[in-house]
Amino acid sequence: MSRSILSPLAPLFCLALLALSCTQTAPASSPAPVDLATQVEATLQALVTSTTIPVEPPTTTPPPTATPVPPTETTTPTVTATPEVSITPTVSATGDPRSRLGEPAWRDSFDGGSNWTLGEDSFTRAKVEDGKLFFTGLSTMDGWRLTWPEIDDFYLEAEINSGKCEGNDHFGLIFRVPDRHAADEGYLFGLTCDGRYWLRLWDGENMTTLIPLTPTAALRAGAEKDNRIGVWADGSRLELFANGQSLEVIEDETLTDEGGFGLFVGPRKSGSLTISADEMAYWTLP
Repeated sequence: MSRSILSPLAPLFCLALLALSCTQTAPASSPAPVDLATQVEATLQALVTSTTIPVEPPTTTPPPTATPVPPTETTTPTVTATPEVSITPTVSATGDPRSRLGEPAWRDSFDGGSNWTLGEDSFTRAKVEDGKLFFTGLSTMDGWRLTWPEIDDFYLEAEINSGKCEGNDHFGLIFRVPDRHAADEGYLFGLTCDGRYWLRLWDGENMTTLIPLTPTAALRAGAEKDNRIGVWADGSRLELFANGQSLEVIEDETLTDEGGFGLFVGPRKSGSLTISADEMAYWTLP
């Protein structure tokens, strides 16, 4: 006759097995799926609309020297579009505007940096040192920064050193920016390291060439060269100057109202370029 002998611990062991069979560990939560298209679109948008909102200018009329109000800044890639504009190839015989307009309405000699947003972002870097504004492009895309005044009909001028530029590295003036908070429209008057100039119009989506790359003996070509460049804007009439000489006159009615202005840089050849400005000024046209 067989007999089964149960240990006193057997009931406890069975209860433990039963408890284990009824207990399940919840699986670790999986990360939410990544929407790659949304990330790409957001990244591209950031490239086009990166903007620093400026502080408003003082309520009193600013003196012709530096006024403590920082501006907006923005960067955007350059796109070339087919131009549709009438160009007047003849140059003006008016002479050097600086010599006949008297004292400027506004001047920044860069004794301080209060007229500009200084520091570094993903595209550009700006600092004021030893009476100069040093402005660096950190990518092959054009980047610009605006100062705070908004001007209507004017002559605008800046003295710029080309730095250690090469080939078609370029830089110059951006002006007639309708909304300096967004800084997504405006004209760009540029000169290249190899001694050419051009005029383009940025509409927020396309960069239209109004005056193509044009060589001129009026510019000092090469690295570490100083050039005084200016633009005479009177309604739809735009006249470009280099070192007191008229380069070209053009009629364009796209942007004729009051707007902001500043500097831009595009390190096409080198990928990084630092230019410097000794002075920037504008005169209100009579």
